[in-house]
Amino acid sequence: MNPEKLIFEGARFNVHQMELTGSDGKTYVREVIRHPGAVVLLPLIDLDTVVLIENQRPTVGETLLELPAGTREAGEPVETTAARELIEETGYRAGKLAKLHEFYSAPGICDELMHLYVATELSAGDHQREAVEQIENHVASRSQVTRYIAEGKIRDAKSLIGLYAFLYSPALSK
Repeated sequence: MNPEKLIFEGARFNVHQMELTGSDGKTYVREVIRHPGAVVLLPLIDLDTVVLIENQRPTVGETLLELPAGTREAGEPVETTAARELIEETGYRAGKLAKLHEFYSAPGICDELMHLYVATELSAGDHQREAVEQIENHVASRSQVTRYIAEGKIRDAKSLIGLYAFLYSPALSK
């Protein structure tokens, strides 16, 4: 393992400096984000209908059309995070949660591992959004999702991964 030094400790992630030895024998310093991991949810009302969110993202200065997602709390089981984030962001509760896949969000700079869960047997309820979250639910059919992707209306990587699973996974097809 390469030596690392903590250079920033944040509420949701830390930044470390890592030393790497290049093929030329020289030492190079890179900054990396150490993240506790996250979930992304594919909430299905039925096999043709998914719950998306319109999420105001100050980081990029846009409101993005996304799948609900969120960061794991320290020591929190992934399925607990999935159930909590679904309620927080959409108000829906899942009768069933099934892990579909996991992937790294940006492995060139970050170790965040995202866990994609399919949420089914949904029941509507009140959301529990954080005060800084500006989110609205957006229910969409398969044909609408296909159109949104083709028109470039969905630009968030985790959402694209989850929605391609929605569109093309044999386990999620009609």
